Amino acid sequence: MKKISFVILTWNSDQTIETCLQSIAHICGSQNIPYEIIVVDNGSSDSTVSIVDRNTAAIPIHLIQMPKNMGTTHSRNLALRTCTGDIICVMDSDAVLLEGNIRDVADILGGDDSIGILAPKLILTDGTAQHSVRKFPSAYGKFSRIPAIIFKLRLPNTDHYTDFPFTQPTDIDYAISACWFFRRNLLDSVGYLDERIFYAPEDVDYCIRIWKMKKRVVFYPYFTVLHHVQRITHKSFFSRIALSHLFGLIYYFLKHRYITTPKIRRTPSDASHSGISGMC
Repeated sequence: MKKISFVILTWNSDQTIETCLQSIAHICGSQNIPYEIIVVDNGSSDSTVSIVDRNTAAIPIHLIQMPKNMGTTHSRNLALRTCTGDIICVMDSDAVLLEGNIRDVADILGGDDSIGILAPKLILTDGTAQHSVRKFPSAYGKFSRIPAIIFKLRLPNTDHYTDFPFTQPTDIDYAISACWFFRRNLLDSVGYLDERIFYAPEDVDYCIRIWKMKKRVVFYPYFTVLHHVQRITHKSFFSRIALSHLFGLIYYFLKHRYITTPKIRRTPSDASHSGISGMC
């Protein structure tokens, strides 16, 4: 069985990180999967680091401490460059592996080089499926929502798939980076995360780069992850994180040079189901 490297960022994550780490240890231990966990702490001021430290006795954790919050891309890239596994799982610190066979995930990625990212099903604490996979955003759709965010209004998300959640593996535009599985050699062809993006939309950017390299992003419903969503960008539109997200969006649309529909050439089969069957 191929070794799996789990990459996790923490930033004042003392409410969720222990459950996250122990879920990895449980599912990998029960399935006899060799693994390592690389935790990058972005200058937490709570008890996150001490919680990670006390778990290193029983769990193979490599902790990298940053002096301050360096954002998602720089910190994740730092961890990605230290991974030794053939398969990488990028996870949020508020994500918990629930059920599914990691061997199947590894076999699918190892057997189909056309797949860039395999994105599991994320569920919220109330048991409903999170809209974790979406269509590529348009500039108009994103920036027209700014007044709604400022005044805390609810508007429909135009980048959601109306027929989600999918019940079988399905090609999708992008998946949020709360949990991604991919082969380490994907970094050789697509590269690392764009560090000119501090916080977001680094996940949208990476997925569109995958599609431009003629690889696919696939939603995989046979692996389930609990996600304790932290909507930090919605706490205040004028917060540092929210403004960095806005600047990230502007940079993203300028970088990929589209306003309504991204220019990506796909084969007809890319549009719907992936052809992957459930494995047991």
